[in-house]
Parts: sequence; C-alpha cells; structure tokens
Amino acid sequence: MGRTVSKSILIAGFIMMILLPSLHASLYKTYTRWEVDALFVAWVISRHVEPEAQFSVVKKGSDIEPSHAINTPRSRFHRSGRETAFESALRYYKIHTACTEKLTPIIRILEMAPWRKSEDPKVLNFEHDIHTILQESDISAAFDYIDHYCEGDQL
Repeated sequence: MGRTVSKSILIAGFIMMILLPSLHASLYKTYTRWEVDALFVAWVISRHVEPEAQFSVVKKGSDIEPSHAINTPRSRFHRSGRETAFESALRYYKIHTACTEKLTPIIRILEMAPWRKSEDPKVLNFEHDIHTILQESDISAAFDYIDHYCEGDQL
C-alpha cells in the first residue's frame, strides 16, 4: 500500500510540474486584431522573456492591465514618434540579438514609414506572409515564421 501511495504522489507531482507553468502564465492582450508591431512584441516576450506567456486579442476599448497590454495607449510597449512598440520592448527588456537587429528595419518601415515599404521587396514579402499566416492560423505559426526568417534570408 505504501508504494502505491508513493507512486500516486510522484505521478501527481509530475503532472503538477507540467501543468503549473501554464496555469500561472501571464496573459498579454492587444486590441482588435494582431498588427505586425504588436506581434513582434509578443514574439519578444514569448522567445526571450516568458516562454509560457499566452496572448489574446480583445475588443478595442476593453480594459487591459497596462503591464500586460501590447501596443495599446496605456501599454509600456507602444509606438511613439521615436520608436515602435517592438523597439520599446527590446529597450525595456534589454534584448539585443542578431535576430532583433534583422527585424528592426522591417518594423520601422512598416510602422514608421509605410510609404517606403515598396522600396524593399523583402519588407513587402514579410508583411504579406505575416498577414496571410495570421488570417489562416494562430500567432504561434507567425512566431515560427519570424524564427525562420531570422535563421536566414529566404524572403
């Protein structure tokens, strides 16, 4: 009987170790639909800050805790006249990688100078691919696309 109880406790402990991180994962939110800048912030959080984080889109005007808001007026990660939401997240978390260096020019054009995107086919292709992915699947597929983009220059 003692071994059965010990095995049950061990199994329960193992199950809790697997489930607990997702039960306590932060839920970050943005408004209406995923925009590229907000998606990049979510990618930074998922890949560099909190891998178990979850992400949701809510109706514009919904109350979102500022610490868990992405690219909303009250968010610490939002576009300003000087930087994109993505850049504000990189600065806040002190993240600087080869991948983020590769992504920064794309988001700067898309968010700060969209009239220039026709000058760079890579930016147009990236934007098109991301929008297509977001229409067809969840953001994890978009995260994978960003990862793949950072691995090489396939666009």
